[in-house]
Amino acid sequence: MSVLEHTSLYRVDQNDKTLVIACHQKASPELVYFGDALPIETVLDTVYLSQQAGIPQAMLDQPAPMSLIPEAGRGWLQSPAVEAHALDRPVWAMRWQQVRVDQQGQDIFIALEDPIAQLALTLQIGLLPSGVLRQQVTLTNLGAAHVQVQRLACTLPVSVELTERISFYGRWCQEFQQAREPWQSTWLQENRNGRNGHANFPGVIVGESGFSEQQGQVVGMHLAWSGNHRLKADYSIEGHRYLQGEALYLPGEIVLEANASLTTPQMLVSHSAAGANQMSQAFHREARARLQLDKPRPVHLNTWEAFYFDHDMAQLKALASAAAEVGVERYILDDGWFKGRNDDHAALGDWFVDEAKYPEGLMPLIRHVKGLGMEFGLWFEPEMVNPDSDLYRAHPEWALQLPQYSACLGRNQLVLNLAIPEAYDYLRERLFDLFKAYPIDYVKWDMNRDYSQPGGAIAPQAQAQVIALYRLLAEINQAFPHMEIESCSSGGARVDFGILNFTKRFWTSDCNDALERQSIQRGFSYFFPPEVMGSHIGPDKSHTTSRIHDVAFRAGTAMLGHLGIEWNLLAANAEQKVTIANWIKQYKRTRDCLHQGNNWRLPSADGRAQTHWALRQDAQQGIAVYSQLAMPKQAQSLPIRLPGLLPEQNYRVTVLEHSPLPGHLMKAKPAWWDTELELNGASLMQIGVQLPILDPESIVLMEVKAVPSAEKNA
Repeated sequence: MSVLEHTSLYRVDQNDKTLVIACHQKASPELVYFGDALPIETVLDTVYLSQQAGIPQAMLDQPAPMSLIPEAGRGWLQSPAVEAHALDRPVWAMRWQQVRVDQQGQDIFIALEDPIAQLALTLQIGLLPSGVLRQQVTLTNLGAAHVQVQRLACTLPVSVELTERISFYGRWCQEFQQAREPWQSTWLQENRNGRNGHANFPGVIVGESGFSEQQGQVVGMHLAWSGNHRLKADYSIEGHRYLQGEALYLPGEIVLEANASLTTPQMLVSHSAAGANQMSQAFHREARARLQLDKPRPVHLNTWEAFYFDHDMAQLKALASAAAEVGVERYILDDGWFKGRNDDHAALGDWFVDEAKYPEGLMPLIRHVKGLGMEFGLWFEPEMVNPDSDLYRAHPEWALQLPQYSACLGRNQLVLNLAIPEAYDYLRERLFDLFKAYPIDYVKWDMNRDYSQPGGAIAPQAQAQVIALYRLLAEINQAFPHMEIESCSSGGARVDFGILNFTKRFWTSDCNDALERQSIQRGFSYFFPPEVMGSHIGPDKSHTTSRIHDVAFRAGTAMLGHLGIEWNLLAANAEQKVTIANWIKQYKRTRDCLHQGNNWRLPSADGRAQTHWALRQDAQQGIAVYSQLAMPKQAQSLPIRLPGLLPEQNYRVTVLEHSPLPGHLMKAKPAWWDTELELNGASLMQIGVQLPILDPESIVLMEVKAVPSAEKNA
């Protein structure tokens, strides 16, 4: 029998990418191809035929194929797509049969059933307009008795040439660190924090040996989910390599009654044949499509590191006035504004304005802020409750904690069980009342602890908690469409495309140390664009590292994301305020390029510096932020080359801001430094520009702008 008999091939094209799926009447579907666009005349049957391998000795007579839904029942001896248990039928080794295939636009829906296991499964797979592949799986119980689900995973085979892996690790104040290793063994990441956690970003990158930011085949995978998860990168004895992503279910957490269904989070995958930058640019396009931002990212001032819990109306107003003077556009009142909240031991859950601190409510401060032309934002931690709170004293049973054990505290608080309807309704009512009572433009939505024993009675409810959170955020967005929400979780402990469906910004890290931020923000940039990356100018001395940087390095580092200030400007001197105002001015004139253009990570050859390069889609303007992180290994700094420009277009290179230039390292600046430098795009891309010799932890901000033809010919 021909391998093409009872097999249909489906093709999707989007944004210079092609996806080809083989669907079989008697088995689960296979991925034939995902990568750069194939010619439209490509004969798919022949392509599929060319990929059929021989059958090795000492194996099954018919080895299990590398399927999009790996089947234990057909001899797949590694991680299957589904693991389940039932008392009345064998559901742990199912064999799928195709029921139907529907292609709707750029999505393919493949319906499968196993009549013996009495289960149905639907795979949705396709290409989004961004060029990112989206995959999701739904499992349905067709039997009368319940089915307990242990695993339900999305699986994507990748090229056998992808033999290196980048994964991400970290801790509080040091998120998104990268670990690059050969991919020659099973890699597994499990997260049981309830949120993603600082150490468990749900993403992984694989590439061919030696791949770089601008060269080589690369695939990035991300699970769009804000809770427990499992990621796997594995290979089989036959040579198959594949990625899996899934929500991680705690024992007994998922029970499907008759006709009930369970759907995985979306698995998002980006492919690049030109290095990791191109892979990231596709993820950035996808993020922007979900964000639908309708205005430039306003400059923030957040009060936390200025006053902490010490709220004094006169000082808060004075800080707002100082912020407006340097160009701040949004003022956020952080923790400490609600009843009884004088430290982090009490009051979470009691979402009423503290009359002792605010006898006239928040309106006097809001009127002052808005009178200065700024938006007003407010901090919340809605998912939490302190044992020392009126809410907990009235309803201790609302905590997401097994009642049979003593409470397990984190930061003196418990999680509020949003899967309890009464708890959900209370929280929704309090938030809606405040959003109606005050003209709040922005909410900093914090979440400062992991889950522990996340149950309400006996069974775990970690999955239900995340689903309830998504529902609440969706209802808030619908009721208050002009109010933006930031996802904060002790910094970057809940950063993913799942929560991004409901929020407009991430607080990337609680660390405002500019040197630490350089690596944190670079790791973040592999999946998310700069406009969602909260990045603030902190005080002279970092409160998390005690390191001291000049204002220029702090401001230039913060410019790489969504710029803000986390500093008591009342303590800044006049010179510092002028410097901050200048950097904010440059941010405002360049943010459209940074936040709408394509972004590149440009490492230096000696590893001691790095450049962030943003280029408008029409290649008429580019912004380069060069960061000297450590002493160069040679006497000179190395030139930077700027990709993506138009080769024959002339560009003017202008230095907008920079750190102090050190006479102790440099007798003379580069000859071009004080001139108007003009070069064509080919020269800037292939030869580059030499920069001054800088102190470690210094920065340069440059603009590259196309010279109009009339001016060029004058």
